[in-house]
Amino acid sequence: MAETVTPSLVHQFASMKPTDFGRTIEPKWQVAGRLIQEIRTAVEQKELTPLDGARLISSIAATVLGYDEFILREFSPDTLLAAGTARR
Repeated sequence: MAETVTPSLVHQFASMKPTDFGRTIEPKWQVAGRLIQEIRTAVEQKELTPLDGARLISSIAATVLGYDEFILREFSPDTLLAAGTARR
């Protein structure tokens, strides 16, 4: 079976018409909403701490919106550590 190559979210969002945004993001938000409900239930049942729940929700939002592609890939953790050391 041939794999379908999907362009990165950066490329998808950059080339998207404003009228396409809602239609494209909505299915992802619906899945994220179900995951967030599961996390909320797990926190209420004390299966997760509130902090862990917040971290998971943050990760879901970042994944849906391609945060790592927009922000995190512009520099490596080593670069950040080196920059922090240089300021001291």
